[in-house]
Amino acid sequence: METLAIPLPANLPFDVCTEITKRACYCDTAILKSRYREDSNCLEVDLQGAGASGDVAAKLEHLIGKMQVERLTVTPKILRARTFESGGFSGETYEGLVKQGAVWASGQGTVGRSGVFMHLLNRLDGILERLAAREFQAVSQSYNSLVPSDWLRRAGYFASFPHSLTFAVHLKEDFEAIERFGERHRQGGNPVFEDIAEIAPPEYCLSPAVCYHTYGALMGQSLPAGEASVFTAHGRCFRYESKNLTGLDRLWEFSMREIVWLGARDAVLAAREKAINVVWRLVELLDLSARLETACDPFFASDFPSLRFFQLANDLKYELKVDTAPDASIACGSFNYHERFFGTRFEIGAGDGEPAHTGCAAFGLERLLHACFCQHGLKHTVELVEHAADCL
Repeated sequence: METLAIPLPANLPFDVCTEITKRACYCDTAILKSRYREDSNCLEVDLQGAGASGDVAAKLEHLIGKMQVERLTVTPKILRARTFESGGFSGETYEGLVKQGAVWASGQGTVGRSGVFMHLLNRLDGILERLAAREFQAVSQSYNSLVPSDWLRRAGYFASFPHSLTFAVHLKEDFEAIERFGERHRQGGNPVFEDIAEIAPPEYCLSPAVCYHTYGALMGQSLPAGEASVFTAHGRCFRYESKNLTGLDRLWEFSMREIVWLGARDAVLAAREKAINVVWRLVELLDLSARLETACDPFFASDFPSLRFFQLANDLKYELKVDTAPDASIACGSFNYHERFFGTRFEIGAGDGEPAHTGCAAFGLERLLHACFCQHGLKHTVELVEHAADCL
């Protein structure tokens, strides 16, 4: 193994340095792991094998050049913060859950769920669904894991988040090609394709977020004027994160609960603020060390500086960051305002002849539960989740 250190430009905001570190793994298959060294302000990567460092370094420097913010130096701000009353981390992490049989790895970025872990996931999701119904009169929906590729195209996902896509593909309808594919795999080997033309153009992807289904289902419709229309759904979501996939912090397939608001600007923004207050009460009941921060979406590279600036400067995205260790945290939820972007792209009217404003609150359930375990351990987490369910 070889380790390569690439200096980062001086005065880059900390969040940009960490985002560059996450994107580094996408640059080359030789990269095993990447990390940000704050003391030396450099990107450090571990490489598989030898002789590739020159090519990899050039790719990493190109990535850094695309993502450095230069004049757009707005930095995230903390809006709310609290520390846990228990005052320490339990040390009971992913490995402990595996040892107990509560979760098990089924592949890269995928886990099985069982027993108390599955029970608590359902309890947390039930709390959030109940809050959506009680506070916003949200209509509950159930969506597929498959989302039409055209919906993601309309949403700009192909351009902004190509690194996270998971396509759902099938063999093209061609008798001879299907026969050849079957013959090649008589001995049970791994999938081998003679040519990309064997695969039909992907009509579907595995859904990266629940809200795209809501916009797609309402495409071309005009919503009632007045209060925001509100929907909520639970779904399995899929975001490929390369070598960043690890434990319960970053899963390729994970569970998400979303609440989506559509309507006039003031109604959507008021609903988002109300959701923050309601969810912060849940944070208090779970006794979490957490912060609410302004944030930006994980845009890949070229668009990152301008879109990061736009989102941070206009407070379009807030993230609920929950600590998993004294020096580490993960985003367990987000509260987003999209202006008229999705209303325009999906031709959804607000009842006044204009495209609808939209917003959503989204929660990664495995991450939230994992953070609870890190702070409180299994037994106390069970008590806190049950107490929160009783109170809310």
